[in-house]
Amino acid sequence: MPPNIRFQLAFLPKKRLKYNLQTQVHPQTRCLPSVLILGAGPGGLAAAYTLLQAGMPVTILERDSVPGGLMRAVRHGDFMVDLGYKHLYDRIPEVHAFWQALLGTDFQPYEPRTGILYEGHLLERDRAWRGLRRGLPLGLLLRGLLSLLRANLKRSRRSDLSLEAYTHRRRGALLARIFSQEFDERFKGRAWSQLPAPAKTERKGLWARFMSDATKSLQTQEKWFHPACGTGQIVEMLEREILRLGGKICYETTVTGIRAATEGGFEVTALQGGADISHRPQVLISSLPLPRLARLLGIDHVPQKSEMSFRRGVVMVYLFLRVPVAWPHTSIHVSCRRLKMARVTNYGALGGRMVPAGRGCICVEYFTGHADALMHQTDCEIYDFALGECVRGNLLRADDCSDFLVLRSPDGDPATSWEDFHTDPSRRALLERIAQLPKLFQINRTGADKSTYAGIMAAQAILADDRARFETMTRADVNRPWEGVLLDKA
Repeated sequence: MPPNIRFQLAFLPKKRLKYNLQTQVHPQTRCLPSVLILGAGPGGLAAAYTLLQAGMPVTILERDSVPGGLMRAVRHGDFMVDLGYKHLYDRIPEVHAFWQALLGTDFQPYEPRTGILYEGHLLERDRAWRGLRRGLPLGLLLRGLLSLLRANLKRSRRSDLSLEAYTHRRRGALLARIFSQEFDERFKGRAWSQLPAPAKTERKGLWARFMSDATKSLQTQEKWFHPACGTGQIVEMLEREILRLGGKICYETTVTGIRAATEGGFEVTALQGGADISHRPQVLISSLPLPRLARLLGIDHVPQKSEMSFRRGVVMVYLFLRVPVAWPHTSIHVSCRRLKMARVTNYGALGGRMVPAGRGCICVEYFTGHADALMHQTDCEIYDFALGECVRGNLLRADDCSDFLVLRSPDGDPATSWEDFHTDPSRRALLERIAQLPKLFQINRTGADKSTYAGIMAAQAILADDRARFETMTRADVNRPWEGVLLDKA
């Protein structure tokens, strides 16, 4: 019989929700099954912490030498910043409460502000900052309006066939490229001319359509919070608590195979310190990317041509500055075609203690293909290239920079979406095959909040012996499964 668990994660209104870090468990915990967790990312750490509080033995295998995955800390001297661009959403009340309970007053509010860099002009993505013009010079605004008229005069009577044609008709080619198209194409790696137009049709006139886009707010939530010392602070606190509760984390350990044992449970082989090791857990939680997990299980999966994931990477260039960053934005989307960088994060604008007083730190991101030359250049070459682009974009002066750090993530496709595994037939079939193993919980998700939520849900399902709840609450074909809101198939 499963233990009598009373876990305080009730679905209550957001303002009343509190996460009780002291899970109450029935005394009979010594018969609980052993659990092996693959990956010490946010989901794996949240699952381990939840299980250990209930007295369940847990071991984590992590390929890297530090925990956190894409949520880990980047330390450099007195700086402790995020890995690339990180905004923590409050769309899942249970996860927001979980983070808040861990950090206390170090989970601090801030105001996000996204800029648009175009031809040396630093514009605003949202009208809340500088009104409808968003900082556009009058000449550039007039050019944008003329391109809007031109797109509609040239329009044929046929429906728009591509996302590019559809958006250019609504906003004009120039304004569409500045405020959305150029960055989105860099981010997702797909040209708008090759994407279909939205299925929904509108009967609004030209000016009404344009003003509808120009006046809408792009903020997705009312309040934003960030750890005072970066997202790595959450990771390091979880690591400390897991070790305090008796959990075990095996770093620099690479899983080489997974086999469902005939007598139940799994046999997991791994390479640790040059030696082969094996584990025989009764329950397995995996935060590994699904294709990698499939290979370890011996399941064939050939990515289809339409798949966006698993083929692009990110190069991150950290520039540590002698002076504070001169602009107030938390991040900048780059729309200059003469620049290759795509996004710049300003850690000082997030508040907290990530950046020492009187200093500055930005992260310049390049979204690249595996064969892109930038991915294979030396650190110094990449630094020189990134610094030159920042200077040409009027973001800083060359002598502002005192040091740098280059990180590469060849498989860290920024556009990867967990929902792809529902919308793409081949990946949906892969997900269904893995789901046939009832003691295997797959918690790999895009987004720190979604992966943390999946880890908590897996732990709750294991403790309550209720696999059906995990499947229901983490469905890939549901945008907000905790609220039962289906994906918009349009």
